[in-house]
Amino acid sequence: MRKMIEILVKDYKKVAGRLFSLISIIFTSAIYRYLNVYRGRVYHIPTVIDSMIPFNKYFVIPYLGWYIYLGFFLFYYSVVDEKKYFKILWGINAGMMICYIIYYAFPTYVPRPEIHGNDVFDYLMRFVYNRDNPYNCFPSIHVFDAVLFGIYINRDNNLNIFTKIVSSSTVILIIFSTFFVKQHYIYDAVSGIFIAWLIYILFNYKEVIVKLQEKQAVYKLENKIGE
Repeated sequence: MRKMIEILVKDYKKVAGRLFSLISIIFTSAIYRYLNVYRGRVYHIPTVIDSMIPFNKYFVIPYLGWYIYLGFFLFYYSVVDEKKYFKILWGINAGMMICYIIYYAFPTYVPRPEIHGNDVFDYLMRFVYNRDNPYNCFPSIHVFDAVLFGIYINRDNNLNIFTKIVSSSTVILIIFSTFFVKQHYIYDAVSGIFIAWLIYILFNYKEVIVKLQEKQAVYKLENKIGE
């Protein structure tokens, strides 16, 4: 955190320029409003497990915590690692476009419960439901974004183990929250995870190849020693 503040004070103009590029997400997200409507036919793809998961309004906290999680680490990388920041930024845009293509070709629907209470959790649930129609759930962009960030954070050698544990726990909570607030089904989450890994590999294929080669070399060495 101290390092981030020092860099921010020193290079605030460069950081501001990087953050301005976030406008690309705004433009990409604008496409969603034209797809998130009923277009005559929708598919319903629950699993047996989905029917066993009860609605739980308290999971709206980690569900909305997604915004804080993404926002914090986008800001963090915009300050400390320009290269990684833009990989994440363009990865988000690319992943969203993949999701949009699937939404257009295979629109899905997740039924929602009615919210009758008046406490803060009920208010937040109505806020979520009012701003997002129950269409185009497969794949889950919520899960895609969270997992993509989690992958980058877990593979960042400059972050300590505590940060990585907190990040992973947050990602898991976000994924489960999509089930409990009835925004997504399991297939939605699985496909979101798949796209996150696909985007990560595409944007980091050189590093992935090097790591695979290193593991292969270690495997061969262990086999020779064992002979």
